[in-house]
Amino acid sequence: MKPIPDPAHDYLSHPSDLLTQTVFAATLGGSAFLAFCLLRFRWPDVYAPRGRLLYAAPARVGKTLLGWITMTVHAKDYDLLYSVGLDAVLVLRLFKMLGALSVTATVVGFAVVVPLKVFLDPPGDSASLRDKVTRALMGSERPLVVHFAFAYVFTGLVYFYFARFAYQALSLRWHYLLRVRNTRPARSVMVTGVPDELATEAALKQHFEQCSGGLGKVVAVEIVPRIARLGALIRRRERLLLEIEEQVTAVLGNPCTAPGYDRDQLRELLTDSHGDTQGRLEAMQLLKVWSLPRFKTHRGVRKLDGILKLLEDSLQKFHHADAVVAQVRHEWFASFDGTKDRRSTVGFVTFADAETAHLAAQSFSYAQPFQLRTDLAPEPRDVFWDNVTLTLASRIARGCVSLATYGLMLVYWLTISILLSMLVSPDFLKTYIPQLGNLIDRNKWLKGLFQYTAPTFVLSLMNALAPYLLNWLARLSGIQSRSGIQRSVLQRYFFFLVANVLLIFTVFRTLLTDYKRWVEDPAQIPILFAKNLPGAAPFFINYIVLYGLGYYPVQLLQLGSISVAVLRRIVCRTPRQFATALRPNDIDWSFILPQPMLVFVIMATYSSLAPLVCLFAAVYYVIAYVVTKYLVYYVYARQFETAGEFIVPILKMLVGSLWHYYCLIIGLCALNRAFGYVLLLFPLLWANTYVLSYVSRQFYENAKFLPLDMLSQYAPTPVHGHAEQPANSQSTNGGAALHPSHSTSTDYLLPQPHVPSPFGILLDAIDAENRGALSMLLESVARRIHRVWALVFSKIYIDPQRTPQVFRHLDRCYSLNGSDIEHGLLISADEQHINSHLSLSSESQSRLVTPRFSTTFDDVMRAELMLGRDQRESRIQPDRFTDFEQSPARLLQGVLDQGLAVYEHPYLVGNLPALWLPMECKFATNVS
Repeated sequence: MKPIPDPAHDYLSHPSDLLTQTVFAATLGGSAFLAFCLLRFRWPDVYAPRGRLLYAAPARVGKTLLGWITMTVHAKDYDLLYSVGLDAVLVLRLFKMLGALSVTATVVGFAVVVPLKVFLDPPGDSASLRDKVTRALMGSERPLVVHFAFAYVFTGLVYFYFARFAYQALSLRWHYLLRVRNTRPARSVMVTGVPDELATEAALKQHFEQCSGGLGKVVAVEIVPRIARLGALIRRRERLLLEIEEQVTAVLGNPCTAPGYDRDQLRELLTDSHGDTQGRLEAMQLLKVWSLPRFKTHRGVRKLDGILKLLEDSLQKFHHADAVVAQVRHEWFASFDGTKDRRSTVGFVTFADAETAHLAAQSFSYAQPFQLRTDLAPEPRDVFWDNVTLTLASRIARGCVSLATYGLMLVYWLTISILLSMLVSPDFLKTYIPQLGNLIDRNKWLKGLFQYTAPTFVLSLMNALAPYLLNWLARLSGIQSRSGIQRSVLQRYFFFLVANVLLIFTVFRTLLTDYKRWVEDPAQIPILFAKNLPGAAPFFINYIVLYGLGYYPVQLLQLGSISVAVLRRIVCRTPRQFATALRPNDIDWSFILPQPMLVFVIMATYSSLAPLVCLFAAVYYVIAYVVTKYLVYYVYARQFETAGEFIVPILKMLVGSLWHYYCLIIGLCALNRAFGYVLLLFPLLWANTYVLSYVSRQFYENAKFLPLDMLSQYAPTPVHGHAEQPANSQSTNGGAALHPSHSTSTDYLLPQPHVPSPFGILLDAIDAENRGALSMLLESVARRIHRVWALVFSKIYIDPQRTPQVFRHLDRCYSLNGSDIEHGLLISADEQHINSHLSLSSESQSRLVTPRFSTTFDDVMRAELMLGRDQRESRIQPDRFTDFEQSPARLLQGVLDQGLAVYEHPYLVGNLPALWLPMECKFATNVS
């Protein structure tokens, strides 16, 4: 019988294959990095568009070639929190946590795992020391005891880092929600499945105010109406308005260089729907006077007459559509009598305080299942209005269609990926292009390029197209919020990558490579997997190298966005088109996070088989942190804020991905008949199941809602002095006051004092006078274990009652004014206790409380700015082609994003776009 081929041995016989992939990725990434460093000086508005924001703009990028790296790395978390929100801060901290985990795993792998693999190799192995070290680094399943022990070590590291990060995320989210608790989204709930008897605002308000003695005062109720006809009218109005702007710009140019051009006068004449014929004729005459020079010729005059005729027709249609929209809006509010046939089964209820909203979101206030379900409302910009009015049956049907399409997509993508990777494989080229195949065999660099780099590159290109289709499927499935759509795309894209890259792609390549062997003898399939799956580690190392050294630097160039922007600039004519092309792109976490999550899965799966993967994973996360931090701080704009609601589900998916690692190690032990190791690894499966089923659920439920004790404890502090304490606030222990965090519901999380075990009490009773050595040893071990656990737990646990440091810096640097901090409005109870014992000079106090950006907004306005809901944040400095006087219409077609701060349907109350005429040429002179 022929020996079974070992792909890992073939790969390790040419270590230059990894060097080939590294050189290719470094060349690709280095070229993109150098191009970005040079082009950002040429196009600063393209590579740092958020620098033009008038509010919440980032710090200016350095003027040197690599100055942007220094500014990006030194940007503080509180600057990011104020400028781009808590979601970005938590994502960057997630990258830092995964990078620290990778570095720790690398140290353990290089210092312990690799030496043990080398020195515990079978004595009969005649390989040199260099080959042994290379095999231990890049793919070796021997000895099994090393993999067995490292499985417990790596699991402990993962749980330690994940638990600490989860506590940090909970604390940051809770304190963030405390800061914005007075805003409308924090006091609102979304109600779905509203029954017929409660399908009016008055009935729904009465239900929540009177059920169970009354949850609390309701200040606003909005039941979303079904207004499909009005939406069609508004979209038609927008199309006509765009046609008018293009026709006027074709006549005047942008900017208009004609002397005496007056935008306000022309806008008044064109938008006056009640004007007489004389006014319209005057507007047409002004357009002829201010027209471009090319319309002054005989042929140009005829062309101008044709454009003006089309313009008159478009104006007439636009005024008619605008009048119909205004009439429908007026009739809706004037004739509404509370009838149910015009309402959907979805509504928004706003309470007087956030505490009542959180109670309502966690309560069952209606006896019928699937009706009157309440949840915390997304902020108005987060609502996906196209799906809000869909019924439950419609959403279920759409979800089934979306899921079936997702399954077909997996099969289709798998087939295409395998076929394309086989087209560039050396065996295929040797069969169908013998000359090229012989050349590849003679050159080890070309062999490594076609054997590992080309399939990785093809697979990466195919996977890059998947999120766009998944995003369309998520919108089709009937999800009612944009954040929910992003979470759906993130989960499906992550599982798609794991299935397509880590599992199916590797398994199918293994079966197709030796299909004759397993067809003739199916019993060889487990042996083939045992040999080939560990040998696939070099492929995944190449995958991480390509994405770390090549993909992220290319992402800095934003080739897709730049291509679209350049194409738009070529075809842009009107100020609205220029404004759309120059605005920052929105952050979409479903496109950013799945690849780093896949890298963690790859690192965990092959951490003991190929410790080198941990080193490249650490490099990957360092590069990902710097690039992502620059993009979210200087390039992307946040569309909405979820306050880190998706972080805990991400951690749950990453913990669940450890099953791939456990199954691989257990499979190796079973195929090598090490059944003792198999039994000893089952506790890891139980622990992982327990964390997924119970611990993750506890973290998710705690992170979703704000603890009520924190809401009551962090009530606004009086300006002058402290509030009087009740008579029973003193403890029974000497009358000392309790610390605020010592009387909360989180005491069970704190380490408890040592309590002797029943076994220790029994030994004490038997050996009361003279304890034996065994009793003393057991007590000593118990004390040491308790101390170690207390030390580990102290590194993990974070007191949620204590204000995080990032919020303290935020209060000092982005305060309302200095007096607010002096009076304690923005200082936590801990800080007040500390400051009361400090005697600071007037100079030190002024330096402590002087904010970086002092404003005069009240607390609610400051929270609005912190959420990014104040539309002044989206204003951009004007240029010669556009003045950005109107916000874009990205959230809902036909309605401006500005002003979407209430839960009324935007088609009824939203701001409609107005006529945007070309710029005046004198504006360019003023700017220069």
